Amino acid sequence: MGGGPEVMAVGGDPEVAEVAVLRFGRDDRYCVETVDGLDPPSPRTAKWILNVSTQFGCPVGCPFCDAADTFHGNCSADQMLAQVQWGLSRHPGLAARCGKLKIHFARMGEPALNDAVIEALDRLPGVVMASGLWACVATVAPKGRDAWFDGLRRVKDRHYQGRFQLQFSIQSTDPAARGRLIPVPHWSLERVARFGADFHRDGDRKVVLNFALAHGVPFEPGDLIGRFDPARFAVKLTPVNPTLRGAQGGFTTRLRAGEDPLLAEAVARLTREGFDVIVSVGDAREDQVGSNCGQAVRVRRATPSSAYP
Repeated sequence: MGGGPEVMAVGGDPEVAEVAVLRFGRDDRYCVETVDGLDPPSPRTAKWILNVSTQFGCPVGCPFCDAADTFHGNCSADQMLAQVQWGLSRHPGLAARCGKLKIHFARMGEPALNDAVIEALDRLPGVVMASGLWACVATVAPKGRDAWFDGLRRVKDRHYQGRFQLQFSIQSTDPAARGRLIPVPHWSLERVARFGADFHRDGDRKVVLNFALAHGVPFEPGDLIGRFDPARFAVKLTPVNPTLRGAQGGFTTRLRAGEDPLLAEAVARLTREGFDVIVSVGDAREDQVGSNCGQAVRVRRATPSSAYP
């Protein structure tokens, strides 16, 4: 699977996000999704987001993610950086003029299960030579990967201090619910709190605890208060994206569904305790273009190859 990727399809809305299916080699098992996106209403010159896949599919198997149905191994550092270069090539010269260029290792795959992510992060500043470069990693914090997380801390301190975002996909404050939503062994909230407190340095962006809130999934702010330091952690609430697996599993989002008094009360309580609480609903057009994780590759595999140039 040497050489650059083959662009199999690009779809979406250039005003919100465009998703590319990139294939390494001539085997559809080695397809990834790469996203060239914005943060509306900000223009791309102010904030530009490139989402990079770290694995060919994903072995975690989250029940609301369309990337979870297949797994064919890890992407190499070269393959991850090739995805970045594909995004940069779409807007020549923009990286040097962009206020914030965020490379987000959070598309298909679980970054913490791939050692090459650390190498890619180490090499990234040599690929994206821009003062506005930021890096972001989103992880479910799988158990047994302490050495990887130690490597992440070192590469952050070496290259990205003050320009790095670590996001833990927590999903629920209830351990049993987390077990259903993240069906691999993963860190407890206590372990996340200890690591995050050590990871965060003065001047760093706060470590984010992300909850994709679905109806029927417990979210108790009292389980965060006293356990996480609001000076080092922020809480982010996002919708459950409308994927095929999510629909089959009966997942419906608590956000985008009208006023939720209990959720509003939880946000107010966390805010009173000093937490930054980000309610990130996003642009509804993201759902319309099918820019959620795993959707583009699923469509690719369901479409005859002759339909693609």
